[in-house]
Amino acid sequence: MSKFYLSFLLFIFINYSALAQWSMYPTVNTKVCDTAGLQKDVRLESDGAGGVFMVWRDYRKGTNSSDVYAQRLDSLGFPMWTPNGIGIVTLSADQSTPAIVSDDQDGVIIAWSDWRSGIERDIYAQRVDGNGNILWQTNGAVVTVKNDREHSEKIIKDDHSGIIAVWEQQRGNGTWDIWAQRIDSNGNEVWPAGGIPLVLEGSNRRNHKAQRDGNGGAIITWQDERSGTHDIYAQRIDAQGNRLWGNMGKAVCNASGVQNNPKIDPEKGSKGVYIVWADARSTTDYDIYAQRLDSNGNNMWGPTGYPVSTAPGNQSAVDILSNNKVNGIIITWKDSRNGNTDIYAQKLEYTGSPQWTANGVVVCNASGDQLNPNIVSDKDSGAIVVWQDERAADWDVYAQRIGKEGQMRWTANGEAVCTAIGDQEAPKNVPDNKGGTIVAWKDERTSNFDDIYAHHLFDSGSPNSVRDMNSAVEQIEVFPNPIGDVINVKIGLSRTDYLGFVLYDLLGREVYNFAEHTQYFTKGKHQVRLDISNNNLSSGLYLLQVSGEQGGASIKLIKE
Repeated sequence: MSKFYLSFLLFIFINYSALAQWSMYPTVNTKVCDTAGLQKDVRLESDGAGGVFMVWRDYRKGTNSSDVYAQRLDSLGFPMWTPNGIGIVTLSADQSTPAIVSDDQDGVIIAWSDWRSGIERDIYAQRVDGNGNILWQTNGAVVTVKNDREHSEKIIKDDHSGIIAVWEQQRGNGTWDIWAQRIDSNGNEVWPAGGIPLVLEGSNRRNHKAQRDGNGGAIITWQDERSGTHDIYAQRIDAQGNRLWGNMGKAVCNASGVQNNPKIDPEKGSKGVYIVWADARSTTDYDIYAQRLDSNGNNMWGPTGYPVSTAPGNQSAVDILSNNKVNGIIITWKDSRNGNTDIYAQKLEYTGSPQWTANGVVVCNASGDQLNPNIVSDKDSGAIVVWQDERAADWDVYAQRIGKEGQMRWTANGEAVCTAIGDQEAPKNVPDNKGGTIVAWKDERTSNFDDIYAHHLFDSGSPNSVRDMNSAVEQIEVFPNPIGDVINVKIGLSRTDYLGFVLYDLLGREVYNFAEHTQYFTKGKHQVRLDISNNNLSSGLYLLQVSGEQGGASIKLIKE
């Protein structure tokens, strides 16, 4: 082994080790919790500083009942709280289905379903600051306590460091209704004790989702059986708990057939929302439809919504993303048009017009099934989708970045997030605030119990975008990747620096020095085009090193 190769590996190791504890290997990843017992149902919230808050259901005390635990990882992947997490609620009774949201004060609010009464499940919540200190009463503040069952709580910020919680409540006849309560920043109930019903109508309604309305209130959607089958309805409540869209709510879609499992995201132009759901109006299979509601609950995309995908086979398990940069909504889903289930995506602009390939672009159609897509922003008008993947013998986790034009910006069929032994399931992700993503999931690599693991991908799709601590290079991206005869590099600089570009193979051997591009680059974003058409570069994996006067960065490339 050459001295150059040893030096090269040492360079990578030192700079990576200095940068983070995030593992660069999808077979290793970063442990969040591997204590005794089962850990599952992980939920994430960005900490706003490149790190992540996590909460999960935890059976470390035994199999008879679960508790709720939480952890914070900083932007480098280091745990900031007690190893294996802090106990949010550790009563002997069962606590489940944790939900989490930022308190806008460097902390989070966590809610859960709780059996402590011994009669039925109730809803409790707890606020935790950025250092892991419990801020409300021990074992949580009351959200709702009744003789009926309350569960499946969803929480959103109330814009005053409190929350609006929305849950399913069972009636005496076994049917379900949707109720809500606002909890202030001190853990006190704001609305009448027990909460308020969203609709004064007696049919069965379930599978609710909630979104902020931009004025301290909430817009909630659900599947509703008042017509005798499942339709999609919505309600808006203000900060005082008033039902703004009437006592019956607004019909989002009451087309023939079944409509279910809606998702909701904000539409900031008119302070309304986008709602997307699985739709069986065709009578042959489930498709995906979408609707835009304005702030008054008016349907803007026709009386029963616009089609997102009506391809053959079932489309379901939808997730959605909207923000100021998207200028519309990006939708992803599980799709069986080709037999096995794959992952597809589509973008609808503000008017509802599809922007990408009809019936969606392929995100992943690898062998086996792909399930449970989860979508977040890439901070550049596109999205990052993570999913559970069966292309190997076990379930693994993969991810893909989609550009604003619908192009896949990472390796075809996705970058490996976790390919460890055993099954990895139910992945969730949040943005890292720099164009990448942090992913967490339930992991069975120890074979005895499920644990919680996490992984970080940079905006390039690589876990090893190694960057010197003193480097001016804040962003490095290659598109497309895999590459052809040209390497298109996007660089973001925190200050002016003199940069050079060198391509290495994985043995540390220099493949090409792009000396003609060595020059001063000013602070800001730049694009560099590196021509390799005359190099007869063989297919394989390479490393592009961008070197500055005080450090640099490297990124993995794939040559097809």
